[in-house]
Amino acid sequence: MKENLSVRRAADILMQKDNITLLCHRRPDGDTAGSAFALYYALKDLGKEVRVLCADPLPKQYDYLYGDYSPSRVLDWPVEYVVAVDVATAGMLGGLEEKYGSMVDLCIDHHPSNSDYAALTCLWGEAGACAEPVAAIIKAIGLPLSGKIAECIYTAMATDTGGFRFASTTANCLRLAAEIMESGVDTAAINTRIFESETKAKILAEAKMMSSLQFYANDRIAVMPVTLAMRAETGVTGEELEDVAGIPRKIEGVLLGITIKEHEGECHISLRSKELVNADEIAEIFGGGGHRQAAGITIKGTVEEATRLLVAEAIKHLPKE
Repeated sequence: MKENLSVRRAADILMQKDNITLLCHRRPDGDTAGSAFALYYALKDLGKEVRVLCADPLPKQYDYLYGDYSPSRVLDWPVEYVVAVDVATAGMLGGLEEKYGSMVDLCIDHHPSNSDYAALTCLWGEAGACAEPVAAIIKAIGLPLSGKIAECIYTAMATDTGGFRFASTTANCLRLAAEIMESGVDTAAINTRIFESETKAKILAEAKMMSSLQFYANDRIAVMPVTLAMRAETGVTGEELEDVAGIPRKIEGVLLGITIKEHEGECHISLRSKELVNADEIAEIFGGGGHRQAAGITIKGTVEEATRLLVAEAIKHLPKE
């Protein structure tokens, strides 16, 4: 990495800029959305002109974060300073990569696999969520974690740590969560919205997905296909399926869960592992990346082809029995 920018320096730079574009990663989750909008509200409080860009629509379950603001995909905004949040590689910008991939001035991230594509990077590789360095920067700017900013930070941390259950959860995450609770944010309502509210279509889709589970390597690898047919039959939307990747890993004895979402001509794969298997190492072989226990890949081809490739490679990364 060219230089790992300090929180203080990142805050100083943002305070000096007046027109800031915030970029989320494609297929946005709660961390990229929450981190971007926490910065959005903080910078707006300072009188900055700010917009949030995302190549794909934000999941409806997070609409309490942004209200009637619609993350723009319009590219004619005057660009002064570009900040990517929770975006480990330029490729993760999706449809925004062509214009912005080489224009990112500052990347705020927590992925150890960050490709150092931005001019400057503030990387907390041990953080449980990108919201951790974002919260530190907001505090360094001189703003409290309260109101909408706090809701965004909490949402980002809760989603990326699986409700503070995953091994990636840090003590700092828990301290920030406590601080946010003490500020008056209704964290129970956020938890209900994120983790305890699903549509009938999603429940029906999950039933089909779980009934299609395939097991390999003495049941230590579980593959869960999410086909276009399943989506068509149940009416579930793509954004509703963003959080299903953890299902295979829950199964007793499974060390690696592989969720394969079928798209036209390609598959989007989510790897979720237990501590003994490094999901990031497997993902990097196929041009993807992420964290030790959560990583993503895009593979051209069918679900069956992706399954064969992934299982063959994943077996090499399992511990000896």
